[in-house]
Amino acid sequence: MDDLADSIWNRAALEAGGSDPGEGDKALAAALRLHSSAMADGVLDAVQSMTDEELDAAEAGYRWLHVPAASEAIAAVRRAIADGALDDPTSASALDLSSDDHYDEAIEDDAALDSAFRARLSTDPDAFSAV
Repeated sequence: MDDLADSIWNRAALEAGGSDPGEGDKALAAALRLHSSAMADGVLDAVQSMTDEELDAAEAGYRWLHVPAASEAIAAVRRAIADGALDDPTSASALDLSSDDHYDEAIEDDAALDSAFRARLSTDPDAFSAV
């Protein structure tokens, strides 16, 4: 299962889930896209740099992977931005810090996301395209 899981993970990370992605491939690819950006530049920057469609997919991906707290962390940042949190430098700075903290509570590191993915792969292997 480790080789299969690694192949699916790599396909999601490097090929956006592949040419004919299953539901699980799409969910993992969307979550990984946001996660990679968040780990590199912070959650606020990740949210600001992605389209609404990409963010919707990431939120749905986290929910599909049974990590609703990560989905909610992203949704909270989006709501704060919509409510004008970036209009004031102090509020923007506070949002930058709190968004990272909120996300880290749900997904501490790559291993946490990998664990959520592997758990879902074990219970729903048909949601992923053949490797």
